[in-house]
Amino acid sequence: VTVALGAGGTLSITYAAPTSGPTAQVIFDVTGYFTADASGAVFVPLTPARVLDSRDGTGGLSGAFSSHVARTFTVIGHGGVPTGAVAVTGNLTVTQQSSLGYLSVGPVAMNNPTSSTLNFPLNDDRANAVTVALGGGGTLSVTYAAPTLPPTAHAIFDVTGYFVP
Repeated sequence: VTVALGAGGTLSITYAAPTSGPTAQVIFDVTGYFTADASGAVFVPLTPARVLDSRDGTGGLSGAFSSHVARTFTVIGHGGVPTGAVAVTGNLTVTQQSSLGYLSVGPVAMNNPTSSTLNFPLNDDRANAVTVALGGGGTLSVTYAAPTLPPTAHAIFDVTGYFVP
């Protein structure tokens, strides 16, 4: 999520269930922040465009992801993202996964990421909106992490906007 901070830099999370009694655990990974100064990057929205789909090779990555193997694809020059973009917004989707787990997306390839971008159970297509800095050469890296081997999953990324300095 992208949310404004409350007084003193706080956030509030509320869990709502249809009946009393159930509880839930919440994980919140901070992946960035915005500042109020006028020298920052400018956001440019785009018509959503698919720049990665490992099911059909869109984005240059063909075939399912293996657990704990980072894969990198180029975003700049695709879906309307120009040279000079420093970050993008979009939707990251997982499909056809053979195990529960999570996807992590970021500017640097990490086989053992320290945070998740999208958590999911087995056999449930899931998507999550992301805002993420681009790596060198305008790339992003995606890692699928699962608790048991050898699971596989397909990843999809649709770009919805970009930031330029």
